[in-house]
Amino acid sequence: MDPSKSKPSWKIKRVLKVKNSIEILKRFEDYREKVIKKANQQHERHPRSTIDGNELLLFYGTTMACCRKPKPVPELCKDPSCRACRIIHSRFDMEFTRKNGVRLSTSSEEVCDNMVSFKLKKLKRAVIVCRVIAGSIGNTIDGAREDFDSIGRIGPHSNLEYLVVPNPSAILPCFLIVFN
Repeated sequence: MDPSKSKPSWKIKRVLKVKNSIEILKRFEDYREKVIKKANQQHERHPRSTIDGNELLLFYGTTMACCRKPKPVPELCKDPSCRACRIIHSRFDMEFTRKNGVRLSTSSEEVCDNMVSFKLKKLKRAVIVCRVIAGSIGNTIDGAREDFDSIGRIGPHSNLEYLVVPNPSAILPCFLIVFN
């Protein structure tokens, strides 16, 4: 394999911490308590769900339009083409995500590899790092979705490849990584 034709190098331009309000943190913790309570009532218990709601650190790939020049305090912009700011502002609670769920990756590298290079409107690639209450996870191959808090795809070596979370309350954006 020719090293010059290997994966593109993604250089981190900025890492921004997402400031969540007290209401958003409460909504996240309330959802965790709901998942723990449900897990304790089920006959077949999922140990991680009964302890912390099966909290995972997952990644969501998107684009960002407002990170052209550094600001002293990063704030959410109002630009409709800046998907990262729209997603963080809405906390993933949008019509599309309420209908289809939010697909998060277990690998930041996979998110970057799947992102298309955007030159239009000088959009930057970005990854939102999220804490996620996964609860009980159903495999996409099994098809039974109603009994699970989230749906995942198990890849080779029994590793979780991605997770679809139907409830935006289960997702807490923590960091935004902006690439070159």
